[in-house]
Amino acid sequence: MLLRRERYTILNYHVLREFLLNFIVSFIFFFFIFFVNQILLLVKKVMLKNVDIFMMLQLVMCAIPQFLQYVIPFATLSASSMVLGDLGANNELLALRSLGIPMKKVYKVLIILSLVLTLLTFYISDYLMPQSQKVYKSLLNNIMRELPTFELKENGTNTVGDIVLVNKEVEGNKINDILLFNNSANPEQTISASSGTLELIDLDRYIYKLDLNDTKLLLSEKDISSWSLATSENTTLFLNFSDQIPALTQDSPSNLSNKDLAVLINESKEDLIESRKRFHNNRSEILTSIASNLSDVDSYENYLQVKRNIESKVTELDIYGDKEPIGFYYQYYTAEWHKKYVLSFACFCLTVVTFPLSFIKIKYGRLFGFGLSLLVAVLYWYILFFSQLKIFDVTFSSSYLMWICDGVMLLLGGVLLLLKRK
Repeated sequence: MLLRRERYTILNYHVLREFLLNFIVSFIFFFFIFFVNQILLLVKKVMLKNVDIFMMLQLVMCAIPQFLQYVIPFATLSASSMVLGDLGANNELLALRSLGIPMKKVYKVLIILSLVLTLLTFYISDYLMPQSQKVYKSLLNNIMRELPTFELKENGTNTVGDIVLVNKEVEGNKINDILLFNNSANPEQTISASSGTLELIDLDRYIYKLDLNDTKLLLSEKDISSWSLATSENTTLFLNFSDQIPALTQDSPSNLSNKDLAVLINESKEDLIESRKRFHNNRSEILTSIASNLSDVDSYENYLQVKRNIESKVTELDIYGDKEPIGFYYQYYTAEWHKKYVLSFACFCLTVVTFPLSFIKIKYGRLFGFGLSLLVAVLYWYILFFSQLKIFDVTFSSSYLMWICDGVMLLLGGVLLLLKRK
């Protein structure tokens, strides 16, 4: 008994070590493949704002939880595939069978590791993501307090989106000899002023107020076919720079905890129930009106009037349609609530898919396992993405659609495992 326990301990340690090594490699690969582009875009935008390196790293760190909820399941898939592929290529699995050691001993280690990673992924998506969103917004607010979106310099020119600001002397937030071009407006706007002040008035939406003195406003068409000129002693402009802020995280349901999402789901469900109740009541009233009109026919003239009334009601009935209203927010919040569990449980489901590899002996098993994991990852991603697109096309709960990807992976792994064992 002691020898058997020691033998299983050695086996468990060997599988664990191989899994962790392959997991690290796969993690790095998927992290850079899926998300390095977004990080580079952030770094580029932040560097243009002259933010120090430490602050830039903090902003990047706030984005990592969003990446991990996808990276960890796919890295788990690749690690498990590479472990089983490598053990099969080196005849280690064959040796285990010859010693009477069942494959479930190997599967057991992989399943335990996948469940640990499942809990870790859920912790990241349900706790770290909401917390990182709060930290990110706080850091961004601090940046906006310290640095204006227009980096005011003496005799400088600043371009933000379609707005170009030219100025001369600068004293704090006071600027002189201002010339502002707004090419996105229709007609185009050219504003000149002798002086003005720039002030941040909304930290959440990043809206600035620009007070101008001795203002001249020129409105012109692009072909200069017509123009208008207006003057004013004092002018106030509000500049919205929210679309120019580099956003890693959005204030969206995916960044909320499941507890917060549950509150939103209950609220939107009540609205949906009320909406469907009004739908059925309105249809019932229209049908009742049609039946009432049919019973009112007593002459030819009356028949024509009743016919017109019925046709009007039928048209109104067609507008309502036969399908009950779909609760946009209810479907959306429900999908995001279940998505956290789906992506977390994917660590286990994607591990099960790799089990049939234990019955395949192929040269370069580690490489084969990695390549196969990429195909499975693409399939999983496609099913998840397709399910998300369809949540607004159905009247039943979007939770059923969200769990399709995990269900398909479990079914595929189970069927292949049964076929290989036979």
